[in-house]
Amino acid sequence: MNATAYIQQVRPDSRRWEAVLLLAATLVLLVGTLYFADRYGVEEKTVTILDWQVSAYSGLQGVDQAIYNDLLVAADEIYWINYFSGYWPSDEDFQAELLPPFYRDAGWERMGSVKWVLKDVVQEGEAQGLTLYHGSGGSIEGQGSYLLSIDHKHAGGLQVSSANIWWHPDPNTEVPATSTATSIILQGWKQVVPYRGRDEFERLNAG
Repeated sequence: MNATAYIQQVRPDSRRWEAVLLLAATLVLLVGTLYFADRYGVEEKTVTILDWQVSAYSGLQGVDQAIYNDLLVAADEIYWINYFSGYWPSDEDFQAELLPPFYRDAGWERMGSVKWVLKDVVQEGEAQGLTLYHGSGGSIEGQGSYLLSIDHKHAGGLQVSSANIWWHPDPNTEVPATSTATSIILQGWKQVVPYRGRDEFERLNAG
């Protein structure tokens, strides 16, 4: 006598409930994310560009924008060199550290072979200091001059530093005779306002 075996797959009754629970969990996650973003999210405020300022995104172009980006990174490197060595690095130090935009390599030549000068000045009182790195003489048409200003104040045993980057449309502008922000502005220098996330959003949506 031949016997034939049949295999029958029994689907669980819980399948329908699994789909419902998955949908509910997704909705809870979505609502929670929206609530967190609304309550704790940081909304980027619109930045007004003043007459004595220029936007790093829309105001600077080509090589000027590239050198600004290098200076932005170099400002932190310069601070740490000063922190560990006790002095502000000169051109010789930059060549040893291979630090752009000061390091004279093929990239430096492509960006106009800008000449950099260090000027360390003392402001009102011995606790006030300002270090300037002035770049000029670029060979690319339309290129400007650059100024990395590092304001370092000494309070007791601490040093508080802040950096600003300035740009001038004339590539041969000389280093400012005085170091106050007002005198720098009166000589035609413009403070560069950093690139923001909103700029990238607008760029992507422009196309």
